[in-house]
Amino acid sequence: MLPHSACRVLAVPPRSLVIALLSLALQGCATLSERECRDQDWYGIGADDGYDGAPASQIDAHREACAEFGIEPDAEQYEAGRRDGLVQYCTVTRGFETGRDGSQYRGGCPAGSDREFLRGYDLGRRFYAVEQELQRINGDLRMYRSQGTTPDLSDADQRRLYTRVRDLEFERSQLEAELRHLEWERARL
Repeated sequence: MLPHSACRVLAVPPRSLVIALLSLALQGCATLSERECRDQDWYGIGADDGYDGAPASQIDAHREACAEFGIEPDAEQYEAGRRDGLVQYCTVTRGFETGRDGSQYRGGCPAGSDREFLRGYDLGRRFYAVEQELQRINGDLRMYRSQGTTPDLSDADQRRLYTRVRDLEFERSQLEAELRHLEWERARL
């Protein structure tokens, strides 16, 4: 099994990606390493998971990972740590950050305390969607502009390209205005 940290971020060169994926498929992804299981800092593990917004069911994955080493998690210590970590996670600011980076909300915040998190998360998701659309439009604009420099382009094709570029620039200006509005909303959070 791979340690917890190896499962969160798999940074490998592209040519090694196939080998790494096959290795993961064969080995599986442990939520904790043997060392983490043996250290038995269940409060700390819970606090880290809570800070990352993990749901209560995350302990089941840890239980499975540590069973291989004959270790049973301390559920009370884990849950106490997770609750303390969630205090830092279930905020409007962390909700915004989670939404803006495109991450999914996994439902870790307790009912009632999720309200502020979700308020930030929804705004962050709107930022994310606008920024993704802006990236797409900017890529399209680069492509159409490079096509406009193609020799022997007919007048009709040049007009089509010009119209498409103009339309995309208009869409981009609308999205940039929406981003300014979202920034204003963010300042009000």
